[in-house]
Amino acid sequence: MKLSPKRAELLSLIAFVLQILFSLLVLLVSAQVYSPALRIEAWHFLGGTGIWLILLLQFRQMRLAQEECLDAEQYQRLRREGKDTSVFESTAVEDSFQVSQRRLDWLEKYLLPAVALLNSAYLLIMGYWLLRQVQTSQETILAGQDVVFKSAAFIAGIALISFLFSRYAVGMSRQAEWRPLRAGGSYLFSNALACFALAIVLILTSRYPASERIVQYVLVILMLAIGIENIWNLVLDAFSPRLRGRYRRAPFESRLLGLFSEPGGILHTFAQAVDYQFGFKVSDTWFFRLLSRTFIWLFLAMVATLFMITSLAIVPSGNVAVLERFGEPLSFEQPLSAGLHLKWPWPIDEIRLFPVEQLQTVDVGFVRKDPIIDERTGRETPDLTPILWTKEHWKEEYPFMVAFSTSGQSADAVVRESDAAVREPGDAVRKPDTAVRESEILSDEPVARNDFDMLVVAFVVHYRIIDIEKYGYDYADPRTLLEAVCNRQVVHFCAESNIENLLGPGRHETSDTLKELIQKRVEDYGLGVKITFVGLESVHPPIEVAPSFEKVVAALQEKQADVLEAYGESNKIISMARGDSAERVYRAKAYAVERSQLARAGAERFAHQLEAYRKGKNVYLWREYLSVLDEMLPAMRKYIITSDNVGHWVYELDLKEKLQPDLFEGLGINEEDKEN
Repeated sequence: MKLSPKRAELLSLIAFVLQILFSLLVLLVSAQVYSPALRIEAWHFLGGTGIWLILLLQFRQMRLAQEECLDAEQYQRLRREGKDTSVFESTAVEDSFQVSQRRLDWLEKYLLPAVALLNSAYLLIMGYWLLRQVQTSQETILAGQDVVFKSAAFIAGIALISFLFSRYAVGMSRQAEWRPLRAGGSYLFSNALACFALAIVLILTSRYPASERIVQYVLVILMLAIGIENIWNLVLDAFSPRLRGRYRRAPFESRLLGLFSEPGGILHTFAQAVDYQFGFKVSDTWFFRLLSRTFIWLFLAMVATLFMITSLAIVPSGNVAVLERFGEPLSFEQPLSAGLHLKWPWPIDEIRLFPVEQLQTVDVGFVRKDPIIDERTGRETPDLTPILWTKEHWKEEYPFMVAFSTSGQSADAVVRESDAAVREPGDAVRKPDTAVRESEILSDEPVARNDFDMLVVAFVVHYRIIDIEKYGYDYADPRTLLEAVCNRQVVHFCAESNIENLLGPGRHETSDTLKELIQKRVEDYGLGVKITFVGLESVHPPIEVAPSFEKVVAALQEKQADVLEAYGESNKIISMARGDSAERVYRAKAYAVERSQLARAGAERFAHQLEAYRKGKNVYLWREYLSVLDEMLPAMRKYIITSDNVGHWVYELDLKEKLQPDLFEGLGINEEDKEN
């Protein structure tokens, strides 16, 4: 017995009205909540009205064709009994009984593909337009919490009604006469799932602001996917053979949505594939029958198991966790330590992890390259490529404005300062500072603020979380704020620094100064972190001008080398002059002391000689006289002959060379012993 299409026709009419009504209601709710996702779902609802309208017309024509078939059977029975009283030709009467059938054939042949094409065009055009709006829209700010909760409950009611009607339509479509209802039921089931998801998202948006935007993308992609599938079905339908009496799936009937609206169909499809591969009826086995009967219960059990697993909280090593109940933190003083903990299931309780024992890094001024994967081990290997000015070594680099000094301290000024160390009369001699420091040549004197240059500076900031309450709950995104603070301090510091100092002797002082500045600013904001290290990874001019900059630096280095060489030569000459001057002064002092001592010794000697003369008289005179002879004639032999007969001195000098050695020579006897 054939089923009447009248029931399916009535269901199509009700579903058509509900599709339009729900589209308007969801659109009104979206205006109250300010939710773009609800507005997208309103357009999604509207896409099903064309499907239910064509199904209404199709089942109406089926009903009329079925009534014509009954009339034709009655007419044939009357003709066989001879009771036909019609004044018209029998062929004309029989043709009149096939009008609705011909209209049904025309509708299925031409109108169904046309509606599928229009439905696909609507979904693709509207989906693309909504996608552009989602991409260009700003962050969603919903209405008050009371309005959001009421709207979520209302949307959940729409989802429940849509779900019941979709399941009823899909259940009716299992009958051959009502098979076209599957297209409308599957589409309405997608609306029900979307409304359930939106109701949950509206409740969780206050805690997860990004969830609403994710649902926007999902709904838009779903509309585009259904539109593309309908176009593909149209192409396949155009080339598929048409067999009379065989059901032809409508092009707007989505196989993709059918996987969710009728899960049993997935099992049948899988069973048919296995039947084809293994050559026996899997669908006749007890396991498949058990699975087909208990699939929903098994699925619910799996969902319940997964839900209960959310009662377990695992805190990794090096982390602590704050337990949140309905979004409110319970305790900051005693956070959950590393290990396994029990809690209420989601969404009642959740944990929020904080890596308090890990050093975290913020890169300022550059973006690192993607890690290098070792093909042999599959592990990440560090990039040991040397950093060169003329080679690209980061994925991205950001130049900073740095002050440029054109009036550095000259070498002449340094020499004049060193020459100021002179000796004044009566003062101690000051030792000149002959050690040349680079800071004397490249000084940090005030720089004119109209002289700036661009410099690529890369800093690495390491920090550790010390206050989880301030870090996790005072700011929505504390890491982004910390990155902004680091970038701001680096920009200000570079703008007030000398490019020569950054490239030269000021690298270490720069890191220490920046660490103090960033830590002070972080404490002002109350971020709850401690800056442990600020390192200068690289500092160089932009790659485009690096070769020219190297030439300038080379010229400056040559100039500095010449200045230092001249300064060294100057120190050498000055030191030699000061050494010669000091030598002469000390010699003069020594000569004066020597003369003074000799004069004092001569005076004392004269006094002693006078005393000796007074005591010895002629003896002293003779002794002095003989000592003079001995000193004046040291190499000659002298003979002293005493005689009373001679009244004057007789000198006999033996000037002949000695032919024989002296009598005492070679005996080791000194002069004093010889005299004795």
